[in-house]
Amino acid sequence: MQLKSFPFLFAGALALVLAGCAGTGGVTRATKAQPEMSNKGMANLQLAQNYLSAGKLDVAMDRAQRALRSDPGSADVQVVMGMIRQALDDSTRAGEHFAQAAKLAPDTGHILNAYGAWLCEHRKYDEADAVFARAVLDPFYEAKAQAYFNAGRCSVHAGRLDRADVALRKGLAIDPKSASLLEQMARLQYQQGNFMGARAFFQRRESVAEVGAELLELAIAIEEGAGDRAAAERYRTRLRQGFPDHTPTARKESPQS
Repeated sequence: MQLKSFPFLFAGALALVLAGCAGTGGVTRATKAQPEMSNKGMANLQLAQNYLSAGKLDVAMDRAQRALRSDPGSADVQVVMGMIRQALDDSTRAGEHFAQAAKLAPDTGHILNAYGAWLCEHRKYDEADAVFARAVLDPFYEAKAQAYFNAGRCSVHAGRLDRADVALRKGLAIDPKSASLLEQMARLQYQQGNFMGARAFFQRRESVAEVGAELLELAIAIEEGAGDRAAAERYRTRLRQGFPDHTPTARKESPQS
């Protein structure tokens, strides 16, 4: 069974965490401390995820609790319970579930990635950084680039831009065509005032997937920062033509002087 992505709960981080979980190819590896899930538990956990994705939180909780009763030692059940609690705005109990998941599977990448995202959401930046570092040490974790993305984004929120740069570049070394990593690097370079670097990462991002209105706004800001008014105007034209009803958003990033 694979964990699937859910709506954004921390500026996209937790959704991306579970997208990363899906990359593991299954639930937490069976060990003496972390036994393989029962068929009943797996079925209920899958239903819990489906109901959570559909926004049916009461039914999702019921199914997750059933999975917890049959498989109390499952870290994946704890993660999904945490997701449901988070969706119910019960952040304290959500954190308890994520922490318990990490205790049950202390060396499992996707579990630690989920816990790290929750820690970062609650501004526990040092703890989150340590947990993300543990996540990428898991030799069986196939979505390490996702953990590096989350670590990098967390460092941006913490104002640790140099640390964010290191994490994001490590992620790109694993997955050089990751749209999310390339976008975050373009934003980071712009925030640091490195307009040439921001332009290069934006162009790489544009080459792997379509760009929306917000990314075109970023491109305009990058070119204005670089002093290329003609390029900025070309992006403005694309923005007007492609998104005529778009309302410009305030820039979240501001280049360092």
